[in-house]
Amino acid sequence: MTSTLGFAILAVLARGERTGYDLAAAMRRPVGYFWTAGHSQIHAELQKLRAGGLVGFEAEHGPGPQGRKVYHLTAEGGAALREWVTEPPRERPERDELVLKTYASWLAEPELVRRMFADQLAAHEERLAEYERQEASFDGPPAFGDPRFGSYATLRCGLSYERHRAEWCRWMLAQLSDSL
Repeated sequence: MTSTLGFAILAVLARGERTGYDLAAAMRRPVGYFWTAGHSQIHAELQKLRAGGLVGFEAEHGPGPQGRKVYHLTAEGGAALREWVTEPPRERPERDELVLKTYASWLAEPELVRRMFADQLAAHEERLAEYERQEASFDGPPAFGDPRFGSYATLRCGLSYERHRAEWCRWMLAQLSDSL
């Protein structure tokens, strides 16, 4: 059975052939905004996908003495990805450290909690500004069926998330200001 990371790799390869290094870069940006994986995880998963016939590779001469492998999606990999895309996502418990810290924040010094939320607000506003710059590079939403549609749709989700988190941080800061 293919893991979610495996399907993330298949989704990247559906957009075009990549070396392991290029896959790792794509898993940092833009996929890393919503799904993360380290290089060693990607390499191990690629081997599983290859063994399952979902990806293949072509060996090429590299820039140095080492050759390089350029991975591609196989027909079986494309079929598996198309099937997986429409299955309902598995239920997963939320794990949000900031929310957990907020739950116990009544135990801490209000000024320290306020500083933490001010830092979080700045981080969310910075990410929001980055997402807004990315959105400006699109000329509206691409048509469904265009690979850029998925990038745009996930970007829209990211924009909503960052706006929500920034608003929540502002609310928390207001609550903390009232208690200082």
